[in-house]
Amino acid sequence: MRRRFATRRQIMTCGAAAILVLLALRFAAAQSRKAADTMVLSVPSNQWFEGPGVQVSISSDAKWALLTHGPTMSLFSLETREQNPGLLLNDLTSIHRAIFCGPGILGRFGQRGSERGIFWPGAESPILSTLPPDSIVGCSTDGSEIVYYIPQNPDRQVFVGPVHGPFKAFGVTGRITGTAFSPDNSMLYVLLFQPSGETSLVRISVHELRTKTIAHDLDATPGWNTIAISADGRSAFIALASAGAPDNAARHRPDANRWLAIYKIDLTTGARVPVVSTPGVDNHDLALAGGSLYWARNVIRDSVAAVAVSGGDSKDVIVGAEVPMWSPDGKKISFTYGGWRLADWGLDLDAGYVHVDADANRISARFTIVSGYHEDFPAAWSPDGKWIAFHSHRSKIPVPDYQSAESTDDVYLRLADDPHAPEMRLTDFGWETGPAYWSPDGRKLLFSSWVRGGTPGIDRLWVLGIQPVTGQVLDTTQLPLSGEIRSASWAAWSPDGKEIAIEDNRGGEDRALWIVRADGTHGEKLFDYQGTTYGGLDWTPDGKTIIYGGLAGDKLQLFSIPRAGGASVQLTHDAGNLMHPRVSPDGKWIACTRIVQSKQIWRRPLS
Repeated sequence: MRRRFATRRQIMTCGAAAILVLLALRFAAAQSRKAADTMVLSVPSNQWFEGPGVQVSISSDAKWALLTHGPTMSLFSLETREQNPGLLLNDLTSIHRAIFCGPGILGRFGQRGSERGIFWPGAESPILSTLPPDSIVGCSTDGSEIVYYIPQNPDRQVFVGPVHGPFKAFGVTGRITGTAFSPDNSMLYVLLFQPSGETSLVRISVHELRTKTIAHDLDATPGWNTIAISADGRSAFIALASAGAPDNAARHRPDANRWLAIYKIDLTTGARVPVVSTPGVDNHDLALAGGSLYWARNVIRDSVAAVAVSGGDSKDVIVGAEVPMWSPDGKKISFTYGGWRLADWGLDLDAGYVHVDADANRISARFTIVSGYHEDFPAAWSPDGKWIAFHSHRSKIPVPDYQSAESTDDVYLRLADDPHAPEMRLTDFGWETGPAYWSPDGRKLLFSSWVRGGTPGIDRLWVLGIQPVTGQVLDTTQLPLSGEIRSASWAAWSPDGKEIAIEDNRGGEDRALWIVRADGTHGEKLFDYQGTTYGGLDWTPDGKTIIYGGLAGDKLQLFSIPRAGGASVQLTHDAGNLMHPRVSPDGKWIACTRIVQSKQIWRRPLS
């Protein structure tokens, strides 16, 4: 018995020691892996929703990083961490997009005098290619082969060949979201977003003219994607929200753990394992260059904050919230929450509120006030507190994509105190509609919106006449603003309802503050200023001052300016970006969105 007990004790001791050794090895491996991950560039953003959507590309020689959002681009050296705008423009009049096409070589989509299209580097100056100007182009690592497709082409084809042609056409099924060549350029890999919400990974044998589906149930973002193929051609690295098929209903939940991680996919079996994952953070836009894995990471901290109307430091009211609205009695603040998950862009936004005291301190838990499928903006209470108005992309089913056909883009009305009351859709013409604001008498709603079928990015102002008892829309009016107002991106009623203040987006960072009468006439420009996004504005309750968000140095801050005109005063000097000001009914506090965000580029050696 004694010997048996001793043997068992020895086994237990050895087993415990083995477990400790295993844990130590795992800890050492984790520490080694963490130590191997290096942040090579961090670029702060002074924008709003635009920041998370900035796309990152890495040159095949790992020397350059290209950051792109629409027509806005920045080219950074990963060696010096400095920008190089001259190299980016390179003899063109303007540039709209760019891609790396070989080690440090850029293909440019832009204009040179009267020439417009895609330019390739030439011996003396860029050469205009014969590719369609609206093409999306991808290049092989060595720059010898290209793939291009036309996003709006209903035929769903990709064209593959040498830079200057000829090209072979391949038909595909689904919306193309990413492409990549194998290391020897014999294979083209294509990511295809399907109407079901799943993404397929397809391999095209360029020379044998054969196509094979590697995986059909990837949980990828419906938008821009990148693929990186390993040097041995056996694996692909792709950003996914999970290892399985996407759950479209989960896409609409603000609290869903659906942040992008980098997965390694076996190109023979389709099996996938995560290699880079960060809780609550998107890792995306990956590349293999110089023997290392590179990827981008979105780091965002947002909150609804409060600032004294006289200025000073901000204080958080609630973290993870944006775009505040006060209740008429000043005891509640509504906001949008959910985060900017790239895999579920906009779908996960709901509207909530918290109770606050007289000093704008939060005194309650977060309550949900508007929830449903797709994006919901904050609740604007009517002056009598009976109704809430809000902008929503409401859909009847859990759609997989921000632009799904089943979604709307309009202003809605609902009884304020009954979350189960019917949502009344007030408009049917919206396109990127903004928040809705009540007139002081509770009989009108003011909001900005693009004109469907018109020019993207140009906001017009609309007013809905509302029957205050039933909520019925009595009339719909597009305000006849002066042609000098380019884009009315944000607007607010004066306290007496006789005037409207407008943030005019003039293009680029140019902004102007206008005052018009309630019917949109007699425009008066107060002054010009700088901004980078929808800065927002509001009036103080006495109607004498306008608070707005504008650029101060490299950050958005809050300013005030007299309605009668004069010099503006900077109210805040915050370490973050402050925007979307709303003044409390008692005139003591400004609630605003506060954001600190950056786009980071990370590197992990693969050897």
